[in-house]
Amino acid sequence: MNWKNQRRILAVHEQLHRIELGRLSRLERKARDLKDEEARIVECLDGNRNMIALFPELVLQRLKSNIRQQQELRKEVDRQANVTMEQAKRVKQAERLVADAEIERERVLELEALAEIIEHCATSRDYSAP
Repeated sequence: MNWKNQRRILAVHEQLHRIELGRLSRLERKARDLKDEEARIVECLDGNRNMIALFPELVLQRLKSNIRQQQELRKEVDRQANVTMEQAKRVKQAERLVADAEIERERVLELEALAEIIEHCATSRDYSAP
């Protein structure tokens, strides 16, 4: 595979890594929002004890739902973090392959230049006087 193809593969892996990072970021933001919502519910309940007396079942259901969502989201964040890490490894691997291919390309170009110089020096010249 030539170095241009490997550079394209690297670009694809970098793009996929950016996508995975975006997904992870959105999941983490959603987890923060759920945590903030839980804090607001608890703060509201602390400030207004009558609310607990009026809607005890509703408040408990909402808190349970929030906690359940947080647990599920934590699992999803962990899974996405692993996917993102794997994609980062693929990017690094592709970077190494591109670097190796560029070194090989440079070596081939140098060998071609050397062959040209040798061929030029090896050709017979006409040393006769004009």
